Amino acid sequence: MAKLSEQELEEVRKFFSGDKYAVMSGCHIDEAGDDYSVCSMKITENHRNAFGGVMGGAMVTLADLAAAVISNRPGNYTTANSMNTTFVGNTKDDLIIATAKQLKDGRSTNYVQVEIKDSKGKQLAYVTVLGFHLNQK
Repeated sequence: MAKLSEQELEEVRKFFSGDKYAVMSGCHIDEAGDDYSVCSMKITENHRNAFGGVMGGAMVTLADLAAAVISNRPGNYTTANSMNTTFVGNTKDDLIIATAKQLKDGRSTNYVQVEIKDSKGKQLAYVTVLGFHLNQK
């Protein structure tokens, strides 16, 4: 699990600045490596549901970005084929964090597991992503 250098991480951030919905939603790429990423989202009132918790869609947006960061490398572009989300909690915290790990990277597909927690470590959701490599290896 080699960590990207600060220069490489800045290149990744620049590339994903093109993901306009993730940017507009307040997602941030904090760290990345060969087979993992950590992304976060500062929660505002716009991310909250009627009960004051974080909207499920906000969590899924963050998970989608975290999975995309490790699934897409120069010359190897991947799209999500399916995503499965299990919500196990909610929070009124103002920060959520997604940690993604690539469990398999095959010739035509990859499989990523994402855990979403709040800043206090409370587990909020588990997301699995099956990706399809657009330019197969």
